[in-house]
Amino acid sequence: MAVDIQDAVLEEIDRLCSGDDLQDVVVTADAIATAVAIKRNTASQYLNTLVKSGAAVKVNTRPVRFYGYKALTRVLGVKPNKGEYASIEELFAQKRAPLDPLGQVIGAQQSLFSQIKRMKAAARYPGVGLPILLTGPTGSGKSFLAKMFYNYCVQQGYLGTDSQFVHLNCAEYADNPELLASILFGYKRGAYTGADRDSGGLFDRADKGMLFLDEVHRLGAKGQEKLFEYLDNGVVSPLGETRASHHVQVRLIFATTENVQSTFLQTFIRRIPVQVEIPGINDRTQFEREGLTKLFFLNQAKHVHRTLAISKQVLGILTGQHYDSNVGQMKNHITLTVASALSKAENLENDGRLHINVSDLPAEIWRGSNADSEGTRLRLTGDSSTVDVSPDMDLSELIDDDSDQDNQIRQTFNRIADNYQHFGMNDSFLDTSADLVNALTDEMIFSEVIDRGEVPLNLLKKIMKVKLDSLAADYSVEFSGNSLVVIAYFFYYRQFSYWMLSAQDHALLTKISDTLAGVSPRIAKFTDEITKMVETSLSLPIDVVDRLFLQLYLQEAVKVNRDNSIRCIVLAHGYSTASSIANVVNRIVGKQIIGYIDMPLDIDVETIGQRISDYIASHSISSGMILMVDMGSLEGIHKYIHGTIDFPIGIITNVSTQTALIVADQVMHQKDIATIVNSTVEGIKSDGRVIYPEKVKKNLIITCCNTGIGTANQIKNLLDTSFADKLDVVVNAYDYRRIRQESQIKVLEKAYNVLAIVGTVNPKVDGVPFVPLEKLIVGEDSELLQEALGSVADSKQIDDAIKTILHNFTIERVINSLTILDASGVMDTIDVVMERYVDLAKKPLTNPKRMALYVHVSCLIERLIRNEPIMTYDWEHSQCDTKVLDNLKTALSVVEDKYSVTIPKSELGYIDDIVEG
Repeated sequence: MAVDIQDAVLEEIDRLCSGDDLQDVVVTADAIATAVAIKRNTASQYLNTLVKSGAAVKVNTRPVRFYGYKALTRVLGVKPNKGEYASIEELFAQKRAPLDPLGQVIGAQQSLFSQIKRMKAAARYPGVGLPILLTGPTGSGKSFLAKMFYNYCVQQGYLGTDSQFVHLNCAEYADNPELLASILFGYKRGAYTGADRDSGGLFDRADKGMLFLDEVHRLGAKGQEKLFEYLDNGVVSPLGETRASHHVQVRLIFATTENVQSTFLQTFIRRIPVQVEIPGINDRTQFEREGLTKLFFLNQAKHVHRTLAISKQVLGILTGQHYDSNVGQMKNHITLTVASALSKAENLENDGRLHINVSDLPAEIWRGSNADSEGTRLRLTGDSSTVDVSPDMDLSELIDDDSDQDNQIRQTFNRIADNYQHFGMNDSFLDTSADLVNALTDEMIFSEVIDRGEVPLNLLKKIMKVKLDSLAADYSVEFSGNSLVVIAYFFYYRQFSYWMLSAQDHALLTKISDTLAGVSPRIAKFTDEITKMVETSLSLPIDVVDRLFLQLYLQEAVKVNRDNSIRCIVLAHGYSTASSIANVVNRIVGKQIIGYIDMPLDIDVETIGQRISDYIASHSISSGMILMVDMGSLEGIHKYIHGTIDFPIGIITNVSTQTALIVADQVMHQKDIATIVNSTVEGIKSDGRVIYPEKVKKNLIITCCNTGIGTANQIKNLLDTSFADKLDVVVNAYDYRRIRQESQIKVLEKAYNVLAIVGTVNPKVDGVPFVPLEKLIVGEDSELLQEALGSVADSKQIDDAIKTILHNFTIERVINSLTILDASGVMDTIDVVMERYVDLAKKPLTNPKRMALYVHVSCLIERLIRNEPIMTYDWEHSQCDTKVLDNLKTALSVVEDKYSVTIPKSELGYIDDIVEG
């Protein structure tokens, strides 16, 4: 009973929504209750059930309105993207402008996209447009596309509504060029025997219209030459005309199945600037083949005046077939299938539908597809449900746009907008949106790629690689390995999936984008750089959808990898003096260390200063910048640099290749800026100085390790990842012995506010708190770091950063970051070492010492495997006990046995510092 009432409600909605002007239709619960003779609250319940099932759409006006889903799809031209709308304006803002005849062709947004775009361009050309040559296999749809091209020209006003579409198959006259000439151009009385009167030709008949010459390759050389007069001058001469030619205005479109280069005269091909290749049905996408299948079944439903209930297995088999004879063969298969179903009286069931089953398919399909193959068996295990095709349907109701790759971008952003309205800007929104974006990127990358569009995919990949490499270098970040592929695919598909946002949707997506920009300004900067490049270099339209996609995708794809190395620039007068020096040095050291600015001889110092300022603005600089100049007059160039300078600037005069090479080598060895400038100046007998910032200093956290700079760098990377954009802090790794020198700290304090030192062993620097790495691992002493960061951030920012640090600094993550070894296996081995030592020493190891040993010994094992042991130790000032060293040697023998290494005495000294320190 309930089902009958619901069906009656839906039937009444469809009846009320049967017209075209739905905006004036008011379907309310009261109206339905009256029509179906039920209570209003009952009608409301059924209406909301229909909305949830997708059969109806609800608009929250006063009173609430309801519309049939199918009726809206018909009137809007697109499927409604959700079940409820806030207003009538929002609902009907989706209404698509009527598609032009070419836009309605199946494949217009897929494999025929670029072809149709070229045909439209040819139609727009002044005068009679440009002639077009359609190429492709027999049965690929060339004649149909030619007629759609004519309809397009009429709709756009390029041709009058009373113009003619004249079709000639040239194959019928291939052996008689004179007869063909008379048919095309007409003839004069007496032109040949039997020509007793003047007669116009097809050019005259198609005047101010279109002439379609099919199978044009059958004209032969003489027939092609006869077209030259019109192609060159727009005139024709009837056969037998001895005086003047006459003008006609005819749009020409040709078609051929043959190879253009080998079949036609080159003089003919040069006159046909627009050549359009139509792919065969086997080269069309799955989406297009399914659309063609449904179109032909729809045509059959109209022809037999019955609703067809088509098994989805039938659709799958017909869509997946290989067709030797192209579209015509598919069409014949469908005609025979319907004929077979009609011949079986039992297929016409009580519901009045004609059921189309697998058994109705013609036998030719099974012979052609080899029914014993695994592929056919797999197809036969598909869905057993049916698709109804009724005579009064429109094709748009049958084609599932949501399965089309281009439309999935739109669907994804509709869901992102819904998520934001549900969650607001929080972790749940970011997580669900990231999942949606990841699903979209997977679909884009792994789906079938169609070669279409004015910007090819390969070009997008190349351009995007250059841009991402530039951003990575300028901002010291890393992009995940497939970032350039994902972004290139997105903008490739956006060429065919660009839609005008409603004012409401635009405002909502802009709000999301602006909020994200406040949360992640660095990501917003990358987004602006990429969209600007796409818009200016590729002339592709950009809107908030593009920005929001990049913001959401890059949240996970960008990894902070702060390269705090010193930036170096060569400034030299001459066309390529600076660039030559930089290129030579960079090739020698195998890395892009040296930048350059080539300067004209007459450039003034203010302009040079502006160029340096521009460089600083587009690069991330924290540890300083060295300017190598070619003359002493530029020694004061720093005075002309604009903006806030919060890093030291070193200046070296009389630059040469040798100078740049010395500087590059020291930068690679992570020397500080004062050491680099002073040692270089002394070595080449030049002038130089370091200018430190007077007011603004960057906040610095130092990482160090007594076993070398490598481990210190790895600790730095972990902190960089933890801080990311949360805090205004620079993390730099320094050699343990240099940090212990008072002079080194004084140099650093000229350029930085030194907040804290994080490492494995305390270098004991006065006035700078030390946070042991092992304490971070076990979650102790985080208040030390919190206190150190108190001057650069508020309590919430610090709390967030500390939480991230504690997450990143689990022992497994630390060991995995510091070494290439498996953390679990290494930790098991170190557990045995520590237990052996405790048994031998007869005293326990505290938790902080155990954490320190996990980190230190794991790095030790990797050094020994790489054959890079530390061979020096300050035994002179050491207080190592011989018995302790012996116990350590015995305990560590398990490492030597398991990894086939030998631990030198110098390494034991460092371990002694941990267990006895």
